[in-house]
Amino acid sequence: MKRSPQHIRIACVLAALAAVFGALAFRLFQLHVLRHGTLSAEATAIRERVVHREGRRGTIVDRNGNLLANSLSVHRIVADPQLTASQAPVIAQKLAPLLRKDEAALVQLLTRQSRYVRLDQKIDEETLQKIRSLKLPGISAEDQFQRSYPNAALASHVVGFVDADHKGVQGIEASMQNYLQGQAGYEVIERDRKGREIRSLRTEEIGPRDGYTVALTIDQVIQHIAETELDRAMAEHRPRAATIIVTRPRTGEILAMSCRPTFDSNNPGPAPADARRNRAISDVAEPGSTFKVITVSGALNEGIVNLADRLDCENGAFIYAGRALHDAHPFGVLSVEEILYHSSNIGAAKIALKLGPPRLADYISRYGFGRKTGIELPGEVSGIAHPLSRWSKLSITRIPMGHEIAVTPLQMIMAVNAVASGGQLMKPIIVKSVTDEAGNAIVQARPQLVTQCLAPRTSVLMTMALRKVVSPEGTAPKAALDGYDVAGKTGTAQKIENGQYVNRYYSSFIGYFPASDPQISILISLDDPAGGAYYGGTVAGPIFKAVAEKIAQYLGMAPTMRIIDPTKVASLS
Repeated sequence: MKRSPQHIRIACVLAALAAVFGALAFRLFQLHVLRHGTLSAEATAIRERVVHREGRRGTIVDRNGNLLANSLSVHRIVADPQLTASQAPVIAQKLAPLLRKDEAALVQLLTRQSRYVRLDQKIDEETLQKIRSLKLPGISAEDQFQRSYPNAALASHVVGFVDADHKGVQGIEASMQNYLQGQAGYEVIERDRKGREIRSLRTEEIGPRDGYTVALTIDQVIQHIAETELDRAMAEHRPRAATIIVTRPRTGEILAMSCRPTFDSNNPGPAPADARRNRAISDVAEPGSTFKVITVSGALNEGIVNLADRLDCENGAFIYAGRALHDAHPFGVLSVEEILYHSSNIGAAKIALKLGPPRLADYISRYGFGRKTGIELPGEVSGIAHPLSRWSKLSITRIPMGHEIAVTPLQMIMAVNAVASGGQLMKPIIVKSVTDEAGNAIVQARPQLVTQCLAPRTSVLMTMALRKVVSPEGTAPKAALDGYDVAGKTGTAQKIENGQYVNRYYSSFIGYFPASDPQISILISLDDPAGGAYYGGTVAGPIFKAVAEKIAQYLGMAPTMRIIDPTKVASLS
């Protein structure tokens, strides 16, 4: 039977409807079954976002709790380009003056193929509130921190600095990174269709942990005293570089450490690498006459000589192994004590000949030369102390006066500290403690004996002799302190350039006081002072005096000129 046109039209409509509903059914099946997982994840990604929260980096303080490094709260402005792309020009126009950014550059960021873009960092609270008041879709803020050094360049070589990712690069910031860095937390937030957080729907949240507090042995006031006098020395003597270290001899605590040239920890980038280097631990040089302390103390300790023994200093010229050795001034017969405070090269060489190469090499090792001190600062070097097998025939006469050996300033002051404190070589301490937020100690430093270099009796004998270095007869009368008993040693070492000694000098003085009960030791070292004056006693001695006087006043140290009684020395073991 032939169908009517009306039936055909109805059939076509039904078929079309069936096809449409079939397509819809297939699409729904595809969306709700086949692609359910993918689409659900995309929806969640649009609605929810995991926001990571940084833990505040720990603070660095001095021994008295004074702030040396801190992290200030600032903000980061971020965008979700999937929510900002359609309105990018408008959003960029409103943000540009607040962020001080180019509009075109912002448009490029706001239209990236990404879900997360950083627009700017280190935004202050006032600017953040202005941005929030605009209620821009897809724009949000994250908390972050900015490292701050309130004292700028003070102790910068010790404290160091961080990089753009808040990781320690130099100094304590680098060596104590594992303690200072905090642990990041996170929270899952829900957003409305404009990308704004719905705080009432905030779900999972794990708070960050702040970094620990690192307390140094540095005393901010003593550090300031040391650096002020070092700056004066730089202006007066115009050396290429300079170093100062202040310690407590008996414990090894570092109270101040600084170098010139220097840099601002808040902005280290413009400073050349040469200015950022901590020369106290990374630079080596021949120590010159300060090394005579090692030679003479070894011979006294072995009983080979005593302070009263007399040696012929050959009127300033001594031939050994076919080579001449000279003194700065001609001396005849000197006692061992006079050899020290007159700083005779020839006298030191003759004492070393009595001691012999093996025993001299042994004392060099005892005092820690040729190896790192182990201070908790990055960049320390070992120095150069050649093994006995590499000594030449001349070495036994050159090493005693500080040639053929290279040391760091820290190694040298720690060695003199051993002489000052009963012959005990201590490990230097720069970190006093590490504590958590509740004040519980994670790390607590204790004085650590490295080795007993000398018998206590030898230490006392050496101090008796070194006291005379700052007397009118010695090489450093300008280092003497009114009312305080001082012991010390000068150093004037010729520099080596291209393998040859040149008429440039390292001028140094290392001293401690009160000599009879050492509380403070100070090293001053100037690299190539200008103006004609270069002897350690002349150049470095007055700097020692200026620093020591101010430290004594600050610490309230009572003046004392107690003299060591020679009759009591024999009773010491």
